Amino acid sequence: MPYGVVLLPSRATHARLAALAATVAGPSRISALGDRAPAHVSVAHFDGPADAVRERTAAHPHRSLTVKVIGLLYTVVPEGDYYVPEGGVYFGVEMVRRPDLNALHTEVLGWIAEAGATPLGAVGPDFRPHITLGMTRSPQLPPLTEFPLGEIPVTLAFGELGPYGTFPGLTPPA
Repeated sequence: MPYGVVLLPSRATHARLAALAATVAGPSRISALGDRAPAHVSVAHFDGPADAVRERTAAHPHRSLTVKVIGLLYTVVPEGDYYVPEGGVYFGVEMVRRPDLNALHTEVLGWIAEAGATPLGAVGPDFRPHITLGMTRSPQLPPLTEFPLGEIPVTLAFGELGPYGTFPGLTPPA
């Protein structure tokens, strides 16, 4: 079963990002942020034993940090992708790969290796911090005034990976 260590923004930020996602996804939506798809910055996804990683996440001394927005990215995802088997157009908010976020990513990869699990997706030198807003067949350009700027406070969390790289069991913090 796949899992992930993620960073959750507040409910208010999630709501703002979910509204943006609905605009961009338009009528050809494949998936988008919402009640069962909370906004998150993935630290690492993995498959395999999870108890030790879950415990280390819960006990981590630095459970809160901030991420800095770079911009909005669109990219074509081919059919057969692990997260989106049918393919489509990805759209998401990209983050700066700052030293604290990079160190957390490296630390979590160590936990995953110690647990005997296998990392999934872009890790190590390919780590690209982002918040996936959604997938669509034909994206709509949002009003750029709706786009979040600056830093976003986030909280460390652990969850079970769901469809399209979502974490349906997680709830954004207040």
